[in-house]
Amino acid sequence: MHLRQHFPNVRSRLTYLPDPLYYSFPHGVKLYKGDTLVVEGEHINDAADESDLRVTIGTAICNVTSVALTQLVCTPPEMQPDPTDERGVYTTEQLPLVVVHVGQYLRFPLGVLRYERHRRFPLTPEGIAGLAGVALFLVMASFVVLAVYRRKSSQAERVYKLMQLQMDSLESHVRTECKQAFAELQTDMTDLTADLESSGIPTLDHRTYVMKVFFPGVADHPILQDPKARAHGPRTNYDVAMLQFEQLVANKHFLLSFIDTLEAQKSFNIRDKVNVASLVTVLQMGRMEYLTEVMRCLMLRLVVNAAATKHPQLMLRRTESVVEKMLTNWMALCMYNYLKEDAGTALFLLFKAIKHQVEKGPVDAVTHDARYSLSEERLLREQVEFSPVTDLIGWRVGNQLGSLAGRDLPEGKGRC
Repeated sequence: MHLRQHFPNVRSRLTYLPDPLYYSFPHGVKLYKGDTLVVEGEHINDAADESDLRVTIGTAICNVTSVALTQLVCTPPEMQPDPTDERGVYTTEQLPLVVVHVGQYLRFPLGVLRYERHRRFPLTPEGIAGLAGVALFLVMASFVVLAVYRRKSSQAERVYKLMQLQMDSLESHVRTECKQAFAELQTDMTDLTADLESSGIPTLDHRTYVMKVFFPGVADHPILQDPKARAHGPRTNYDVAMLQFEQLVANKHFLLSFIDTLEAQKSFNIRDKVNVASLVTVLQMGRMEYLTEVMRCLMLRLVVNAAATKHPQLMLRRTESVVEKMLTNWMALCMYNYLKEDAGTALFLLFKAIKHQVEKGPVDAVTHDARYSLSEERLLREQVEFSPVTDLIGWRVGNQLGSLAGRDLPEGKGRC
């Protein structure tokens, strides 16, 4: 205060700063988990540095490592000090008191500190013996498991080898049966082919083929009669009307409108649609180009109508319209020459071979289930004992007797 009086030439200025403020611990207790201790406050390093600060935990010292304006960081001792203050007076909480000292006169008690680190329990001889026993038990259990595993593995390997031998035996048996069956089938196919070469393939003529496809179950139909035979007879109004109608049918627009009008009627049922489609196709058999053009127009309409429905994939599933039946008839006409000259022989040979194979075993006369059926639904599952029987057919021509040995037929017990 007397610097100016005694030292007038020395420049000096005295600045007053507020005392530091340290916040107490929440609820007076702070948990310490083995890290540094952080103390919050205000104006901590305004007028003090690390040398001016001292933090005590009980009677132990907490080493100050960092000082900032609002924080003070120190490192507490590893073990929890005695539950006293810095003067050795015991606290009521039975925990050491944390006090911050600034200089020689400022003292800030913050609260007590509780250590929460994991305790290390020393191993006693009993504990060591227990751990050794557990380790020995684990080793013994491992040996037992290994022995059981090796035994199971050996047993599984023996079972696998046995199954492998059984599979090899089964494969050999199946291979032998397949070879024998193939040889028998080759012999049967040779005989069947020879019979077909001698008898020939029963091919239908074009008129009979059309009748069976277009009008199934009808022996004859007036539309297939020879028009020349009727041309020499008296012509009636019916004949004139039919000729005029035939001329109208030759017009594509009339034919399309005619089919649409018929299908629009509610009384036009499925049988009527099939008959109309067959009749129209028969009328235009000699004009396949015109029939193909009509089919193209009708199919375009059918595709457009089916695309507008919820289930277009159901188109052509069932013959529910005239155009679908006409499509069937048109394809049958186009395939006649191919079936007659190429595919018919192979298909008939396949049919006869399947029929011959099925008839080699017992066949149920009521349900038509067969032992050697190719379809699982028609398989005769009942065990029927049978033996082949050779039929001897005899006949008389005048005073002479003849005989013919038939093929072997299976004789079964039951409905066969």
